[in-house]
Amino acid sequence: MKETLKSKMVVALLAIPILLSLVSGTFQAQSQQYQIEKAKIFQETYPVITESDLYCSYFVLENDLPSLRVIGAERQAEKILLSDDDIVFINAGKASGLEIGQLFFLVEVLTKVDDYGYLACKRGRVRIISCEPERSVGRIEKSCGHVTIGNFLFPYQEREGLIGRDLGFEPYGTLGRGPIGQVIFQENEFVQIASGHWAIINLGKEDGLEIGQQLTIYKKVSPQAPREAIANAIVIDLSRKTATIRILSAKDAIFKGYEVQAK
Repeated sequence: MKETLKSKMVVALLAIPILLSLVSGTFQAQSQQYQIEKAKIFQETYPVITESDLYCSYFVLENDLPSLRVIGAERQAEKILLSDDDIVFINAGKASGLEIGQLFFLVEVLTKVDDYGYLACKRGRVRIISCEPERSVGRIEKSCGHVTIGNFLFPYQEREGLIGRDLGFEPYGTLGRGPIGQVIFQENEFVQIASGHWAIINLGKEDGLEIGQQLTIYKKVSPQAPREAIANAIVIDLSRKTATIRILSAKDAIFKGYEVQAK
């Protein structure tokens, strides 16, 4: 009898670690599941407007070309493309209102975009470190690629990115409520673009658009077919008649001429 009781006690003691292991495993599984669900929640919002969108993207210059520009560089004999910490020389100084410490965008002006103005691209920023009456010296603080002699200087404006959610699109869902425009330029003159790329559309401030506003991009298979929504985009820069957008999501390639409409 005593031996049977002792055997039962041994079995019970041996079972305790197993039970504890099962309980622990269940708790870990529940904790892991909670973490996964929590991660999914946080994935709903992310930077929909990034630093690159703000300081390295394309835009349409609707006004006259600025007078300030880079006319030389300290190391121009060594390299064509300039980068962070390179020293550049600017064609104006104190007589034009420049001061030590001022920040400017470095901008490359490209070609004309129909009748809207000049296509331009932000290439980085430069800070004035020395000023003479008619000339200045600047140091490149941030470059986005193609910084060269000849780049123009635009007044620098500090801007904040945007955390948000991709509102998405339904192929034949609810139609947009805003004015209808078109894609008039695609990043780097690609034949087609997709998620993450920039484009310029012929809607702007005059059409009521705002930075951070999301738009749907449509295509038509034929003139008789209804519009099909294929992408969602967000406004990252604005001019009077045009806007720069970034494609947040797309199910198909986007071409110049496709329709866009604010949600």
